[in-house]
Amino acid sequence: MKAMVLAAGYGERMKPLTWDRAKPALPLLNRATILHLLEHLARNGVTEVAINLHYRPDTLRCIEPQIRALGLLVNFLEEPVILGTGGGLKNAERLLVDGTLIMVNSDFVTDCALLLALEHHRQTRALATLVLTPYQEGTEYGAVEMEHTGRIVRIAGRPGKDSGVPKYHFTGIHILEPTIFREIPPVVKSEINREVYPRLIEAEGRISGYLHLGFWKELGTPQRYLDGSLELLACGDSGYLQRIRMREGVYSATPAKALEGTVEPTFLAGENIRMEGGSFAAGAVLGDRVILRHRASLIRSILWDDVQVGAEASLNECIVGFGAHIPSRARLRRKIIMDERAYGGDLNGLERMDGLLLASF
Repeated sequence: MKAMVLAAGYGERMKPLTWDRAKPALPLLNRATILHLLEHLARNGVTEVAINLHYRPDTLRCIEPQIRALGLLVNFLEEPVILGTGGGLKNAERLLVDGTLIMVNSDFVTDCALLLALEHHRQTRALATLVLTPYQEGTEYGAVEMEHTGRIVRIAGRPGKDSGVPKYHFTGIHILEPTIFREIPPVVKSEINREVYPRLIEAEGRISGYLHLGFWKELGTPQRYLDGSLELLACGDSGYLQRIRMREGVYSATPAKALEGTVEPTFLAGENIRMEGGSFAAGAVLGDRVILRHRASLIRSILWDDVQVGAEASLNECIVGFGAHIPSRARLRRKIIMDERAYGGDLNGLERMDGLLLASF
């Protein structure tokens, strides 16, 4: 089976973290976010993927060897102008047209049993099946309205007025028949949820829903990225985590003797970590070559590679970019922290502190 992975966006909601890399290339538990999704696709019968690119394409092309190591054949499709979800899919038609396919966004993680969703899709003989989760009022996303029969009648307010049937949230997973390509205009920018599906619903085309009640986490904002990282770590079910498991909820690629501080679940340490005596970390993800000085404290924070945290500094719900050095006795909460010397993005809305750039979230 083949899949289309949508990875061309700018990652605006994740700035400044995305200033130099595509959002799917951001580290998630110390490897590119997109690799978690691709591994899940491979486990569920996908053998070939098409990935569309636009913003910072080299940050995704460079992980091709890791994608192939998952047993996947990969085709990158670079878009000089972003084509949207519909146009991007149409642009990949020649690679995907020979059978039922899956299309996914690239900013979420899930344990959805895609093979069961595929079986549901085939049983309903739908043109498209959208994987849904329970809807929570007050979310920023438009609802998907689905009848008890599984037929979707409205998506994000289209078409027509409120149908009065139950509402659900779309996960970003589509299962599609190749005849969907007939419904998408030639390669121009188009959005499949806002344009193609509402038109098909009005024409009484079969758009079906499949309800997933398990783990699903969208990672499109700094807060969701932080929460999703720690929730995924708490699941602890990847082969990589099990290989470096020290005890329940604690994983480290660095030998325990280098971790002189105290760690509590959930905790992940990359390679060549140094924790000095009196340091503390709980609910933390540390990239490679991170140093925590004497009595430094981390709570619910993510540190990318080559970060140093000074003596008696405290980070609470922070995301720290590559190579940043946190000064001793700093007290920071709910901040994105970037190394000012390495940063080349937009400075609007950022604070300066001791060679660092800070953004609140």
